[in-house]
Amino acid sequence: MIKAIEGIIVKKEPTAIWIKCYGITYGVNISLFTSASLNRGDSVELFITQIIREDANLLYGFLNESEQRIFELLLKVSGIGASTAMAVCSSLSSDEFILAITNGDDSVLKRVPGIGPKTARTLIAQLSDAKLGEISSVNSASKEAFMALESLGFKRDKITAALAKCSSNDTASLIKEALKILS
Repeated sequence: MIKAIEGIIVKKEPTAIWIKCYGITYGVNISLFTSASLNRGDSVELFITQIIREDANLLYGFLNESEQRIFELLLKVSGIGASTAMAVCSSLSSDEFILAITNGDDSVLKRVPGIGPKTARTLIAQLSDAKLGEISSVNSASKEAFMALESLGFKRDKITAALAKCSSNDTASLIKEALKILS
């Protein structure tokens, strides 16, 4: 099983790259977030999730382990395949996704192409017990800030997006930063 690939990017498409590694070129599917950070000719190391099917051997690459772990968690949800999991990784940052799941905010999830109301509720139901806090920096301060901002009348999807952009670790600072973004 391939766990990581290090090499030179010889071809780049919006959601795939070709990495040349010791004379072998691998085709690797990537998210739009990962794609935005890479250029042809770059030397790169990607964390790899390999999916072997009857008709294909597919590689999915990630610049960080949190994005990879979210992708792998999504694959365990019934009704979610690799293309939908990659759409989530392309549409939401790791922090946005984790905040949406922990706060039960299906409006954020419904923004992802291919995810409707039923799938969004399924994701929240099946992943709410997952140890998402270990994947990302989202913590109880973020949850408290979310509830405080919600009580001020802000919409859940706007709060989630604002908190994902904040860098503070304590509740008060998170609220101040988010209010600046939301105003």
